[in-house]
Amino acid sequence: MAKKSSNKRKARNKRRNELARGVDAVISKEAKDTYYLSTYNITYEPITKEVNKLPKNILKQMDELNFQIYNEPQEAIPKLLVLKDKYPDAPILYNYLAKAYGNVRDFAAMEEVCIENYANNPSYLFAKINYAQMCLNKRDYEKVAEIFDNKFDLKLLYPDRNEFHITEFEGFTGVMCEYYYQAGESDAAKLSYDALKEVSPDSLIFKRVHSLFYPGMIVKFLRKLLNKKAAHKLQA
Repeated sequence: MAKKSSNKRKARNKRRNELARGVDAVISKEAKDTYYLSTYNITYEPITKEVNKLPKNILKQMDELNFQIYNEPQEAIPKLLVLKDKYPDAPILYNYLAKAYGNVRDFAAMEEVCIENYANNPSYLFAKINYAQMCLNKRDYEKVAEIFDNKFDLKLLYPDRNEFHITEFEGFTGVMCEYYYQAGESDAAKLSYDALKEVSPDSLIFKRVHSLFYPGMIVKFLRKLLNKKAAHKLQA
């Protein structure tokens, strides 16, 4: 039994270390779809670059803060506000604060922090992802394209990088999938969906985009009802 578990673990680790092939649509100036195939490594090792912008005494608090934003978000918020003001160039603090606000359902404050993070740290991938998600929720597709400089692939955005953390891949590919789906680019949306399904089928992000393609019966009924109402208005 132990041997079987060991083999399964080895298989999972092997899969995690394989090259991930991300296929996304790139819209050219002629408004025609072309497809860009990129290859890069996906790692599960912790991201240290942005965390290293903090002094060592603050780094020691990060594990506790990470616990608090999910379990005691109300207690984490004042601490993170102080740290954010003191270290505005550490985007991970904005990320933590936005999550904490989200967990207490203060979505207005969460949006403000996401906007502030993008304004102060525009090259930080998660700042782009979170701000783009906000714009998607408002159906502002042009702004999403602007945020990513019309580069809808991780390697195009960061050509000097050959490795991305699994959460970077999930977050970026999830936003791209929703962007393509909402913009009516069904082929590109499906490519992003397939990439997420291959690399991260158990993630919450994949489950969210899966519901776009395969909605439940209630969602299907509501969509059908809305379409009928829209058709009736057009006829009237």
